[in-house]
Amino acid sequence: MNWFRIPLVLAAAALLATAQTAPAPNKDEHLAERQDIVIQGLPDTGYILDIGGGCRGTIGRIRPKQVVAIDISPRELKEAPSDFLKIVMDASDLKFLDNSFPTVTAYYSLMFMKPDVHEKVFAEVFRVLQPGGTWLVWDALVPAAAAGSEKESYTAWLRTHLPKETIVYGYSMEKFERPLDVPYYSGLATRAGFQVAEVKEEGGGKSFFMRLRKP
Repeated sequence: MNWFRIPLVLAAAALLATAQTAPAPNKDEHLAERQDIVIQGLPDTGYILDIGGGCRGTIGRIRPKQVVAIDISPRELKEAPSDFLKIVMDASDLKFLDNSFPTVTAYYSLMFMKPDVHEKVFAEVFRVLQPGGTWLVWDALVPAAAAGSEKESYTAWLRTHLPKETIVYGYSMEKFERPLDVPYYSGLATRAGFQVAEVKEEGGGKSFFMRLRKP
């Protein structure tokens, strides 16, 4: 396993200087009701690439020996538990070889990325995922900002149920001109080459889970 971890650590050091921190959300937030999310379906073996795995480190808490968490923010990675591998990296420019991971996850991280980079992110995840591999996505259904509004924000208050603990937390972000919903993400996935294997609403219809498969 050392052969894999050493280049990852080197990549983290090289990218640390250019990483950017996501802007803080506006104080005038729309507060969503508390949502109950249950994390299931993670594999017991194989490396898991977790996109945007800083902050609470949700996926890394469940599979610390398997998770390679990337995040563009060093601060977010420092806040996460230290039991799994963490690397500063841009999800739209992954520094991994093709077909490197059998599983990729994204837990409430796509919502923080601007829509103009989503297509690159989906293409990059498809590239590094092994044939037959899966991308598991949990995220909020975020409505579009009102026409003419400035820095309108959205907050998802979550109660995330893990196998051995429950995390109570909230995620805030600025709304975009378009909604971030299932048709939007499904379209991105299909254009990138994924098969949409499963979609279901969670959190009382304010969130979704999506299972994508690379043929």
